[in-house]
Amino acid sequence: MAMLQATALDPRDRRLLSAFALVGFTILSLGGVFALLMKLVRTPALSVLPAQTYYQSLTGHGVLMFIFWLGFIQTAFLIVAGTVLVRRPLWSYKMGWAGLGIMTLAASLALVAVLRGTSVTYNVPVPLSQQFQGTSLVLLSYILLAIGMGVVVVDFILTMLAAVENKRSLNCWAAFFRDLPIATFAAIAGLFIAVPGLLAALNTFGGALMWALGNASIDAAAYRTNWHIVFHIYHYIPALTLVGVAYVLVEATADAHSIYAKQLAKALFLLYPIFVPPTFIYHLLVDPSLPQYVKTVGTVLSLLVGVPTLLHTFIILGMLESRMRQAGYGRASWLRHLPWGNPAFSSLTVGFLTLFLGGTMAYLLLQAPLAAMLHNTFFVPAYIHPIAGGGANIIYMGAIYLSLPVLLGRRLWGLRLARVQPYLMGLGLTIMALFGAAAGLAGVPRRYALIAEDAPERWSTLLNISLGIGALLAIAAGVLFVLIIVMTAFAGERVTSADDALADLAPPLLPRLPGPMPTPIALIPSLAFLVVVVSSTYWAFQHLAGLPLQAP
Repeated sequence: MAMLQATALDPRDRRLLSAFALVGFTILSLGGVFALLMKLVRTPALSVLPAQTYYQSLTGHGVLMFIFWLGFIQTAFLIVAGTVLVRRPLWSYKMGWAGLGIMTLAASLALVAVLRGTSVTYNVPVPLSQQFQGTSLVLLSYILLAIGMGVVVVDFILTMLAAVENKRSLNCWAAFFRDLPIATFAAIAGLFIAVPGLLAALNTFGGALMWALGNASIDAAAYRTNWHIVFHIYHYIPALTLVGVAYVLVEATADAHSIYAKQLAKALFLLYPIFVPPTFIYHLLVDPSLPQYVKTVGTVLSLLVGVPTLLHTFIILGMLESRMRQAGYGRASWLRHLPWGNPAFSSLTVGFLTLFLGGTMAYLLLQAPLAAMLHNTFFVPAYIHPIAGGGANIIYMGAIYLSLPVLLGRRLWGLRLARVQPYLMGLGLTIMALFGAAAGLAGVPRRYALIAEDAPERWSTLLNISLGIGALLAIAAGVLFVLIIVMTAFAGERVTSADDALADLAPPLLPRLPGPMPTPIALIPSLAFLVVVVSSTYWAFQHLAGLPLQAP
């Protein structure tokens, strides 16, 4: 827990990160409101709002949650990785505040556009979005977001450069990377994806903004390809970030340290820049303008995209297993003695479980034949939510449970509620994903507000379970999280030290037996993932081959 000591938290970091938290939680809350409005249209049993509300709320939910909330939380973690974890001041706090100000302005413009009825979802399709006057505001907000994040990224890079005493010495550079915390190295590795992504965003949305203002023409096919490159990067930065955060959580909540060389974990993060960028093609597997051989290559490359995360899962679970075995617990009994009542730890485990579920479903869409049949169905939101709303957000929530008490100097309010919240969100997202996937396999369309009267009755049943039960449980868990955070800020017990702030979230005091401990269970997730993906793929081909194609 030393990394979270209040003495290591510079007051300037405290103020900047508190501001990021305030704006971020506001965005998260508004995104949740839009999610609820969507459900009150699309859920057949609860459909009480007009169809136009659905398209407007779909845009608000996607833009605020997927683009801005993730952008804000990941930028805040970048600051933490460059300051708190390495106990250094930010190179320029003025740049940090400037980045936050630009990003806040961007989020405000996007919200104004949505409230004005700009129903363009988060991808702002060309030329369809031309009919909405607020389209230019959405595109401008994306440009400003990229600029704001870019300012913080430059500040982070300069902070890291300032940490190297002799920049001309290879030994100094080697010592610098060797001594870095794993999460900070993950942030550095992520720059090889983030920086090109930000530049691509400026290029893509800059040209689109000129088109929306009537000052330039645009090639719709080229825009679609460029958008998917940007989207793909936005899609996988959370994967890299959540793994970096997981290393912090597993150490802080279970006192588990790496049983492997830290250089191994750090090296695995360098696989993301290698595997992620070329695999954007799988987002275009249904694009009729893309040659078949390109789709085939895209499918093959995409099979590698989950490799780094699977290997990190092996290391993290091995850390847990080794620590609990060192405490004297048996080969299977150690699982029962993990700190399941610690909301930060349970967020970590539930996040990985939902990531496993969503990743399995994603691999079905990485294959061109299945993508052609499932891409425009409800299967897509069914797989995205356990990955983004589960794997990323739940793990981020665990980090917030752990860091906010230190940041605010208050103990976590509503510990009993916090213990329930990750499990409730995981349950809701699992129900949404499983029954949503079934709806997609049955042909339920992806972005239609209402189901046609002559549609199969099964469609309504599956959506009522997926959205009426699963999604509403997840929304309830999100409301619970925001409530806990807000009450912690205003009603949490004041403390004077980090130890007091984290008294309820500290790892259990366990003995350490001497000697290395075997970790056979750490092998199970990767093997199980391969088995489930192969069997699910086979079943999906068999199932869809026996169904008449239904137009989405």
